[in-house]
Amino acid sequence: MASFRLGEFLSRYVAYLALVAVVAVFGMLSPDRFLTFGNLGVILQNSAVLAIVATGVTFIIIGGSIDLSVGSVMALAGAVAASFAGDWGAFAIVLAPLVGLALGAINGAIFVLARIPSFVVSLGMLSIARGATIIFTGGSPVSIPLTSSFEIFGIPPMPFWIAAGVAVVMGALLAFTTFGRYTFAIGGDEEKTRILGVPVDKVKFAMFALSGALAGLGGGILTSQLGSGSPTVGTGFELLAISAVVIGGTPLTGGSGSILGTVVGSLVIMTLANGLVIMGVSSNVQTVLTGLVLIVAVMISIRRGKLRIIK
Repeated sequence: MASFRLGEFLSRYVAYLALVAVVAVFGMLSPDRFLTFGNLGVILQNSAVLAIVATGVTFIIIGGSIDLSVGSVMALAGAVAASFAGDWGAFAIVLAPLVGLALGAINGAIFVLARIPSFVVSLGMLSIARGATIIFTGGSPVSIPLTSSFEIFGIPPMPFWIAAGVAVVMGALLAFTTFGRYTFAIGGDEEKTRILGVPVDKVKFAMFALSGALAGLGGGILTSQLGSGSPTVGTGFELLAISAVVIGGTPLTGGSGSILGTVVGSLVIMTLANGLVIMGVSSNVQTVLTGLVLIVAVMISIRRGKLRIIK
């Protein structure tokens, strides 16, 4: 009983403990560079896009599925927004979530109608969207004119405030609406939920559409930060997003989780990356450590009795 309670405590609060640990370690190793207001601003800026994208993935994972396409969706959405930034200015940002919404809806429709596992569907979209981005851009970055007001979305503290707004709205959607309750129910026991009359297929479709829209929004903001829509934007971002969700206490087996936990998980990943950069650790080592952190988080949070239903 004691071990069960300890495991439940760790799975629920692992993100908060990890954040404290990371801050403490790098704070001791390099206090003059890490523990500064300027560096805090950098961490928050870098965490904003990840938190937005990971928030959409949270709904998918709580529902017992997976979305591996968010990185490629970010790239295509950002490239489309960048191509209109010269004429539309700041209003071009609207195109990013719309492109993401369309791609997410395609994911959801194939997943629901064709009864293909979400892993396979989203893996296919990862390749399709990345290829479409390369075709759309011709393999070269789409530059945003210096005179375009589109750049406002990449200037601090705008990304932070957008991420905060998304977290509040999506947190309320998950915690206080019928859609949120259905999401938890589907992840907890899909067959019983279907028997009770819940429109499971419609909820699943909506989850993927929402994940796509938020990935597109994140891609638009990242494109604004970079100053161009690059075909390589978001490469490997699906691993970071899933890591943030799992570190935040949402098990891959679904049925539980929170947006706040995902936001804290995003802070953990970016704080870790920031500290490693300050310490002069190479990006390759950072990738290895991110993978190790994900594995440890899965070991802590996963519900082994439900392993058979991971889709």
